Amino acid sequence: MLARRQAMALNEKKQFEGLIINHIAKLSLFQKASVVSFYMPIRGEVDLLPLWHRYKKTVLFPKVCGNMLAFYPAQDKKDLERGCFGILEPSCTDAYNVCEIDLIIVPGIVFDHVGYRLGYGKGYYDRLINNNPGVTTLGVCFDEFYVERLPVDPWDANVNLVVTQTGVYRTEGEVR
Repeated sequence: MLARRQAMALNEKKQFEGLIINHIAKLSLFQKASVVSFYMPIRGEVDLLPLWHRYKKTVLFPKVCGNMLAFYPAQDKKDLERGCFGILEPSCTDAYNVCEIDLIIVPGIVFDHVGYRLGYGKGYYDRLINNNPGVTTLGVCFDEFYVERLPVDPWDANVNLVVTQTGVYRTEGEVR
């Protein structure tokens, strides 16, 4: 699946990303959110960075701290530096408490209709969601990677919504 995602034609990927961005921008939970966590796209992930400066929101990005994620603000790319796994992370040292985040946008390779995801295997977002049941999470992927059902382990956690280029889907899992 990862190889298929990375092999997507660039023009098709950009078109689909534009549709996903439009869906997110129209969501009332995004419109009402004042603090939103994005991610730095890697390995063909949906690039949502065009949303970064479009709205007046405090934008946070995750930073790997041990086996957990912490969230820090960034005004622009100069506030980021290469961190764990070579991914750009905020250089700021003042983390937000997860309960202060209105919406966390979660990357993944594949999502299913229950909101479970296949990531890169380290479990950062699973631990984040499991440890913060009140957080609102939104997964993003392309239609091809939104599947009926994924195998699930006891430690896996599901997101509340999944957005693809064709729509916004409330997952069958519990809304947190």
